[in-house]
Amino acid sequence: MKRRLLAVALALALVGQALGFPITEERKLGERFSIEAAGSLPLIREPVIVDYVTRIGQRIVDRLEGVQPFEYRFSVVRDGTLNAFAVPGGFVYVNTGIVLRAANESELAGVLGHEIGHAHAHHIVRQQEKTQLLSYAAIAAMLLSVIQPAIGAAAMGGNATAQLKYQRGFEQEADYLGIRYMRAAGFDPHGMVSFMKRLWDEQRTMPVDQIPPYMLSHPLTDERITNLEAAVRNVPVDPGAAAPSFGLERVQAVIRALGDDRDAVVSRYEKASTSSARALALYGTVLLYQGDAARALPILEKAKAAGMAEVADDLAAARLRSGDVDGALTALRGRVEADPGDAVAHALLGQALSTKKDYRAAVRELERARELGPELDQVEYDLGQAYGRSGDPAHGFFHLARALEMRGEVEQARAQYEKAEKQLPPNSPEQATAKERAEALGEIAHRRIIGG
Repeated sequence: MKRRLLAVALALALVGQALGFPITEERKLGERFSIEAAGSLPLIREPVIVDYVTRIGQRIVDRLEGVQPFEYRFSVVRDGTLNAFAVPGGFVYVNTGIVLRAANESELAGVLGHEIGHAHAHHIVRQQEKTQLLSYAAIAAMLLSVIQPAIGAAAMGGNATAQLKYQRGFEQEADYLGIRYMRAAGFDPHGMVSFMKRLWDEQRTMPVDQIPPYMLSHPLTDERITNLEAAVRNVPVDPGAAAPSFGLERVQAVIRALGDDRDAVVSRYEKASTSSARALALYGTVLLYQGDAARALPILEKAKAAGMAEVADDLAAARLRSGDVDGALTALRGRVEADPGDAVAHALLGQALSTKKDYRAAVRELERARELGPELDQVEYDLGQAYGRSGDPAHGFFHLARALEMRGEVEQARAQYEKAEKQLPPNSPEQATAKERAEALGEIAHRRIIGG
């Protein structure tokens, strides 16, 4: 084990030296950006959306070669414009506009694969080394100018001239890496090509001031499209990959349900609901995520009876939210037995057990959900509540702090970590983590670039 750890440390050190920018600093830069961005950007918190995007992204990450110097984290920004980008340290952001625009799972995987390619090849760090913009303030402003131009300009004191526009060689490398990794993960790489071609066809007819941010930071050209087509020319097309999966359509329905035009969304899905059991299931999902669990429940039950087994999680959530806690418990116990890797099902089961005041059992399920879905801040929050009510306030403070940190609430998270540090067992790993995070958040609070 010691030899393996030494080999890993040596490999990471060599990568950092090759880049001229230490991996530890790259990871720290990305982490700091993610914390500040969480408090400034309209990030989606709904577990079913975050978990879905993360599952696709993680399938691709699992195919990366060699030792990975950081864990990848995927966030979804509530923004209808077409945009996605990768932050140093493995943090990948994708707008809801991209998710809604994807015609199938392979197209979404193509976007994520491309961004993972940028992160894996350290493109931002390599590109900014050449322009000597490796300060946190400069990179943060550059990244923010892609997502929120006004925030990016403010971060640079009104003089934000640094814009993220990947060099042609980096774009081509990210394309090739993304195609390779998504294909290894079981996605059809033709999805990346079809998505980019569609954007390129539209871009050529757009006024310059209407070009989406994604096309500005990831320039599209005839040459790039030709290279993409050449890269997949000898790859067999998967006929089944062109159609949208129910998982994608469900997440798109949830995004629309959480949007502003609620009545129009309900009307749209209600009109389509008579066409198939699948459409009926999506109508029930929209009602559920708009907060009408009582109306959603019989619709989802009817969809399941018609063969839509995929509604199991939403059906259990509808039972829980409509007051049928015992029915939800029965359903969710069956779900986690049938699919032990379903983070959302474990999270819902933890919520149901908390409702029944069985907090110790709730902690077990929520710990499992956290292990499966470390990006789900709501799970951390629920876990903190369950620990506190089970008579363990120290771990309650610790997990509430983690949830607040993930939400970008820097000062509140720091206060909770400090409470946890005082009550956790001396010299325990959790106490050491609480102390380290409180100090790191204190540094961010004093030198805040994005949210200050």
